[in-house]
Amino acid sequence: MESIKKIPPDTIYNELENVLKFNSFKNSILLSNFLRYIVTETIDQRQKFIKEYSIAVNALSRPSHFNPHDDAMVRIHAGRLRKLLNEYYSSDGKDNSVIIHVPKGGYVPEFIHNNKMRHIDFPINTSKSNLVITVFPFKSTSQRPDLEAFSQILSEEVSAELSRFQDISVIGHFASSVISKINENILEAASLVGADFIITGHIQIIDNKMQIRVNLVNSSSGKFILTKLFTPATIDDGIRIQNEIVKDIVSSMGGYYGIIFKEMVKTAPSKISNNSGILKAICSYHEYQCSYSIENYANALSNLNDAVELDPNHAIAWAMLGEMQLAAIALGIDNCKKTIEKSSHCITKALKIDPNCQQAWYSLALLSCFKKDQDNCLSAAEQCIKINPNSSGIISGIGCMLIFAGYFEKGFNLVENAIRINTSHPWWINIGYCYYYIHKKEYQKSLYWADNMDFNETIWDSLLKAVSLSLLNEDAKAKIQLNNLLKLQPQTPTEIKEIFCSFMFSDEVVFRMVNSLKRIGLKEDI
Repeated sequence: MESIKKIPPDTIYNELENVLKFNSFKNSILLSNFLRYIVTETIDQRQKFIKEYSIAVNALSRPSHFNPHDDAMVRIHAGRLRKLLNEYYSSDGKDNSVIIHVPKGGYVPEFIHNNKMRHIDFPINTSKSNLVITVFPFKSTSQRPDLEAFSQILSEEVSAELSRFQDISVIGHFASSVISKINENILEAASLVGADFIITGHIQIIDNKMQIRVNLVNSSSGKFILTKLFTPATIDDGIRIQNEIVKDIVSSMGGYYGIIFKEMVKTAPSKISNNSGILKAICSYHEYQCSYSIENYANALSNLNDAVELDPNHAIAWAMLGEMQLAAIALGIDNCKKTIEKSSHCITKALKIDPNCQQAWYSLALLSCFKKDQDNCLSAAEQCIKINPNSSGIISGIGCMLIFAGYFEKGFNLVENAIRINTSHPWWINIGYCYYYIHKKEYQKSLYWADNMDFNETIWDSLLKAVSLSLLNEDAKAKIQLNNLLKLQPQTPTEIKEIFCSFMFSDEVVFRMVNSLKRIGLKEDI
């Protein structure tokens, strides 16, 4: 790094002001504050104080109780900051004599003479399979500085949180030509930046009441996919309101269970078929997760096997493949002792490719269930949540795994909170709910979730209905479900306890479930 003494502080301050005049920085209060803070601290020889916590509190308006171990927001904004600096020095600032650079892995900036910049490698977005979302600046219809600032920060936070999803590429900063086009025609502006979907919104005051409107638009058709209206009484507690709105928006829109992915599958099948197998595999995985059938399971497994051959460095595909192999055990399809070993290989490979792959940590939590490793299940679950707490489908699955692992209340609360925000979730969450309510001895609620499953090609449909009805002493109905189960899978009597025990930790609950089936006529020794 060039010594600050070799580049006078006044020169660095001048360069900072040059950077902050760049249109993308002028449209980003948070990133401007971030850059100004770390540059000023470094010039004043306080580099050792530039930590995630100090940046969060002093530059990003986070509260004093901010915990960087639980919130990756500083790292996310740092990535966005590096991208904007790269954009600036590739355009308006390419001939500047001094360059401000923030190396990966830290937050202390370097001040470098322009002719010595050749060795620096800037990140390049190489993901061709990702959906591209553009978050256009939210507008304030009232000429109030506090509302205008709130609007700008809100759009930035939506961009930052959406960028946590590995399947989404987010564009949240724009050249002046794009800004001009946004004001004329948002569909043409989206076309300029290559966006598949647009998120936009506004804040207005009506009858002394604040309204915040957020819209999701399909950029190819102009169709409104989703619109949400928020009516907080005041923005005095701006950070809390902002966080609530962002969580609501991002949880309902992002991820494989969000409305953006669903809309893409429905309206852009060519994007799937033209994508060298990866997106096709991910879509078939999602179809299995949403609606169980033997055909859906087989298609997902086959497509994921093809995907990792086509792209052996795709972490998400490896993680999904590892999860699907474990699912075969729980579904009674595969009882091979080597299946867990095969799954472990896939998940380990995914984490080696990308240690921050949320899907890989998700699959590792499930693998720990099958290995009966309670501590590692919790550890993997916590890491998974930390990477993206707004990925509602993933979080509901993690909650279910923790229920199976014996963390009943922690897991149940995660599932409940995730489903309250976004009702879309993996079909097998119903199994977790049933298991939880059997543990609680609330058998009517267990039956409710068993009835909600309604996937008659899986043993779990009739199995959980039979168990719940037997525990409610509704023997006639329970026996009908047991007969349906035995017709579907005659070998069930010899395998059912083994299936239960493969991933359910509570011996007491498993014993109660098995005995409930014996009581209604399951005669073989299980």
